Amino acid sequence: MSDDEAEHNGTEEEGTDREDVELERTTTREEAATLLHDLADGVASGSVAFDDGAVVAAVPESLELEVEYEREDDEAETEVELEWGVDGIEAGNGAADAAEADAVAAGDVDGEDGEPAADGLAVDGLVEPADEARSRAQFELYRDDAGEWRWRLVHHNGNIIADGGEGYNRKETARNGLESVKRNAPGAEVVEQG
Repeated sequence: MSDDEAEHNGTEEEGTDREDVELERTTTREEAATLLHDLADGVASGSVAFDDGAVVAAVPESLELEVEYEREDDEAETEVELEWGVDGIEAGNGAADAAEADAVAAGDVDGEDGEPAADGLAVDGLVEPADEARSRAQFELYRDDAGEWRWRLVHHNGNIIADGGEGYNRKETARNGLESVKRNAPGAEVVEQG
């Protein structure tokens, strides 16, 4: 297995459907956190895609969680394991049936050039939510210093992603503006000018 790829083994055993995916790479702390956020978003939405969608695991409402931290001599390791039965669970959106999927995200192997993955942001295709992920941002309605109602979209880290650009006399008018963004943004095209 190359240092920056997922190993995907689909095997047929008599009376058993089995899918295995193992992910292992050297990475930055930021990239590891991004991958874990993507995994968490997939678990929260009910399905997780591995290896660019080659394996999709449907995740039930109830499952077993094990978190382990181990330190020995000059090495430390954290393992997170989620386990559930797969009887009666189907992956959404017509994705491949998911009998079982295990993922390991470890930081012990260098990339092809011996360095961590590029800029800590290149995790697309490894682990991602299979369905639409929940947002890590929230809309806020507030009164500004002039007493006008405004809206803004704030990421969980506190950064303002977007705002209405103007104040409104009525709270409901500001709410209508943010509802319009929620309805129209998912399908909006990106048009470059200049």
